[in-house]
Amino acid sequence: MYPQVSRIMEEGETIAVATIVSTLGSTPREVGAKMVVTRSGEIIGTVGGGCGEAEVVRSAVQAIRERKPALVRVELMDDIESDSPAVCGGILNVFVDPWWKDDDASIPARIADELARVSETGESAVVATVLGSAGGAIAPGQKCVIRDGSVLISSIRNEALLQAIIRESDERMVNEQSRQVALSLPDTGDKVEVFFDVITAVRKVIIVGAGHLAVPLAQFAKILGFHITVLDDRVIYANRDRFPDVDEVIVGDMAETLGNLEITPQTYIVLITRGHQFDEPCLRRVINSPAKYIGMIGSRRRIKACFIRFRDEDGIPEELLKRVYAPIGLDIKAESPEEIALSIVAEMVKVRRGGSAQSLAGLQLA
Repeated sequence: MYPQVSRIMEEGETIAVATIVSTLGSTPREVGAKMVVTRSGEIIGTVGGGCGEAEVVRSAVQAIRERKPALVRVELMDDIESDSPAVCGGILNVFVDPWWKDDDASIPARIADELARVSETGESAVVATVLGSAGGAIAPGQKCVIRDGSVLISSIRNEALLQAIIRESDERMVNEQSRQVALSLPDTGDKVEVFFDVITAVRKVIIVGAGHLAVPLAQFAKILGFHITVLDDRVIYANRDRFPDVDEVIVGDMAETLGNLEITPQTYIVLITRGHQFDEPCLRRVINSPAKYIGMIGSRRRIKACFIRFRDEDGIPEELLKRVYAPIGLDIKAESPEEIALSIVAEMVKVRRGGSAQSLAGLQLA
């Protein structure tokens, strides 16, 4: 979306970025979902469709004309008999923010260019936007872009507010959660409502083991938008004929190669090699990593024995062992490779989203 926004603004057009900043009840889109509206009412993206979205578009066109942001409350409770998917019975609060480029120093244009670059390189960032403040001390629409704890671009001049935003951005990034937060100014105690829009780095899945299970697993992960690496020590399995759509296929010693790969908080690691004699060395390489998810296949008996060895012989703390999802996957009574792959990617989504579905790893050992 942001590369398109940058191009439109470069042509001299004022647009409005409409972002869902909070919800109540059942809604068609989540917090952080956004839509770009042009002066003529054309849209890129969606905040849910239906009459509610039409209301946001009208507010966006007005915001473009006035170059003034607005917070729009959309109630999806009317016409309950309607067939529209937008009628969910909830409430959306949508911040409509006009962006334009008067010159090269224009803050919105600079932010659009930076976010376009972030999108294209797969990096992460946080955009913090003021929604309102007590007494109007901080004008709505003031914003900044933060990467790696540093402010890159900002129209916020209140230094105390900037420092509070930087601190909150760290937590938002760790949790990968966009959210509206009320921040207190230390000098006055006034509350400032700020929306933190988290742009996460590209999520990567490293599939260690290229056997039969890896094929449907890679296909499901591709559908979910993961950058996929498949690793095995057998070229007969780890090759482009078997995995034509993944981003990377690596042949080599699995534990050694895995230890040399970059692992970030957006990395999901799936250990599904042909035996525990290969899984365990790989797990040793990554158990201290910042990976978002580490899952290992195997029977409960073998996993229990593995964890006892890790704890008693290697001195690996219990809290590190507990972060490993083993047996891997959600409890859907999966049997075929395709069903097991589905249970694994479902567990990855659960970890990302914070769902409550039961993991096999959470069940009592027999």
